Amino acid sequence: MAVSLSLHFPPIKTLHRESYPAISPLRPENSQAGKTILITGGAGGIGFAIATAFVQASASHVIILGRRQGFLLNGVKRLEAEARTAGTNTKISGYCSDVSDLEASEKVWAGLKENDIVVDVLVLNAVALGPTGSLVDANLESVWKAYEVNVRSLLDHTQRFYKQQGGRQKYLVSVSSSMAHNLDNENSFLSTYGATKNAGQVLFQQIARDVDPDKLQMISFHPGAVYSEGAQAGGVTKDMMDVWDDAALPGNFAVWAATPAARFLHGRFLAAWWDVNELKADALQEKLKSDWHLLRVGVKGL
Repeated sequence: MAVSLSLHFPPIKTLHRESYPAISPLRPENSQAGKTILITGGAGGIGFAIATAFVQASASHVIILGRRQGFLLNGVKRLEAEARTAGTNTKISGYCSDVSDLEASEKVWAGLKENDIVVDVLVLNAVALGPTGSLVDANLESVWKAYEVNVRSLLDHTQRFYKQQGGRQKYLVSVSSSMAHNLDNENSFLSTYGATKNAGQVLFQQIARDVDPDKLQMISFHPGAVYSEGAQAGGVTKDMMDVWDDAALPGNFAVWAATPAARFLHGRFLAAWWDVNELKADALQEKLKSDWHLLRVGVKGL
C-alpha cells in the first residue's frame, strides 16, 4: 500500500529531499542564540532532528518533552553529545510528559515558571496516528485519543506559551502533515490521522488570525517523508514510499521558520520540501498579500 504525499505548489520549482544552505542552522541569520526552545515529542524521529538543529543553531536551552522516561533520557544524552560536537553551550533538559494529559502539561509549564524559564520558541511535534482504517469502523475512544493529542494539545500548549510573562517575541512552529488537506483515496487507511491533522490545522489558522505576528509568529509545515520511529510504530513500512527524506530537512526548516525571515508566512501551511528562497520571491509575496486563503486549509472553489 502506497502513501500519497503530493504537495505541488506551482510557484515553487525547486524541491528538496535533504537540507541546503538557506536553512542551515549554522547561518548567522538563522541563529537561535539566547533563546529557549521547547519541543513536544522531541526525543526521537523528526522531533529529535528539530532539537538537533536548534542545538546547532546555538540555542541557549533546548527542552524536549516525551512520554517514555528511558527514551527521553536517551534523547537528552544524544543532544548533549550533539552540543559537544557542535561546540555550543546549549543546555539540554527533558520533561517526561504526555501532551494529551492536561495535568501533566500544567505541571511542565508551572515548573518552567517557577524556575524563571521563558520559552521563546515552541515546536509542536508530538503526534498520534490513531487507528487505521475507516472512521465508521474505528474504536471511538481510540479516535478521540488522537484528537486529544493532535488537536487539544495544540491549543493547550499554545495558550500556555502565549500567556507567559514578558513581552519578548515568540515563535510557534507546528509540525503538521499533508494529510491535513490531502484526501486522496490512497490515504483512506489513515482516516483518523487525516481528520485530526485537518482539525488541528484549522485550529492553528484561527489562532494565528487572532494574534499579532510581531508578538507571536506562527508557521505550520509538512515535514516531508521521514522514516522515523513513530512512523514505524504506527504501522508505516519502508516500501510505502519510493524515496524517504533526510530528517535534517524538516529539522533545519523548523529553525528557519522560527526566524523573522519567515514572518510573511505567518498562519500559512508550508512544506519542508519547498525552497525558501523561492518562497521569498517578490511575485509570491504579492500573491500572499492579495489572497488571504493562499496556503491555508479551506473549501476548494469558495
